[in-house]
Amino acid sequence: MIPFQTPDVRDVTWVRPILESEGLALCNYSFPVLFCWKDAYGFQYAPLDRRLLIRLNSSLGHSYLWPVGEGDPTPALEALSDSAHAEGHPLRLIGLTLYHKNWLEAAYPGRFHFAEARDGFDYLYDIHRLADLPGKKLHAKRNHIHRLDEACPGWTWAPLTPEDVAPCLAMDAAWHQAALARETVRGLSSLDDEHNALVLALEHFQALGLEGIVLRWQGEILGFTLGAPLTETIFDVHFERARGEVQGAYPAVNRSFAQYVRQRHLQVRYLDREDDMGLPGLRKAKLSYYPDYLQVNYCAVETRAPR
Repeated sequence: MIPFQTPDVRDVTWVRPILESEGLALCNYSFPVLFCWKDAYGFQYAPLDRRLLIRLNSSLGHSYLWPVGEGDPTPALEALSDSAHAEGHPLRLIGLTLYHKNWLEAAYPGRFHFAEARDGFDYLYDIHRLADLPGKKLHAKRNHIHRLDEACPGWTWAPLTPEDVAPCLAMDAAWHQAALARETVRGLSSLDDEHNALVLALEHFQALGLEGIVLRWQGEILGFTLGAPLTETIFDVHFERARGEVQGAYPAVNRSFAQYVRQRHLQVRYLDREDDMGLPGLRKAKLSYYPDYLQVNYCAVETRAPR
């Protein structure tokens, strides 16, 4: 059996280099996601040669990410297949790029059934568009920020520091309780999952290599955000919070963080605002910024046992 283990923040030193070795532009292949969402999705991993085997829990049993790393992936894929069969299930791979799909089709003709995983598409945006909000399409976002300028004149943003963690945790706790009060039963578990993941991110943001900003007015936090580089040219925005009752707070946090990343990571071309999990409200919000492209990914399920 594969010795899977639950992510520990101390693993970042050996896990992150493996994750970064293929330069995959999908948010699931980042250590902060594996660590912060470990309770929600049951993420576990194990090394195998120069690759990392990653599994998670789903309603269908265990699913597996692409065995990221270097070298021939065949031994890792066969190990995952054996693990799935030992549990009485076919191998189910998720978070596959088009390259992975084509590789599997060529290496194992007829062995897998493939489907697009629309709820898991990452939304990528040109960093300059989010930092400057130019043109007609983003006129409404600029107007919202003008409303913030009028209601909270002199608001500022600054990089997140360790001293900001406690007040950000307090703001998120209040945000979470308010969201629970207005949410339907269907959305309660996802709100709890995101809250728990964000708490882990804030409590370990330095060890995880996360960066962020805090938006303030008259000493009060209006919003904050956290992210980290995903590839050399893509920066992943992991979490974003803002006072929803303050008009313009969300677009101001969004724009300010884009400006922060542009200033400090000159090679970054895109911000990855991750997936929408199939939530209608979240999908509408992400589409309202007109993504430059959606990072398509696929799932693959064995339709016949290996020969």
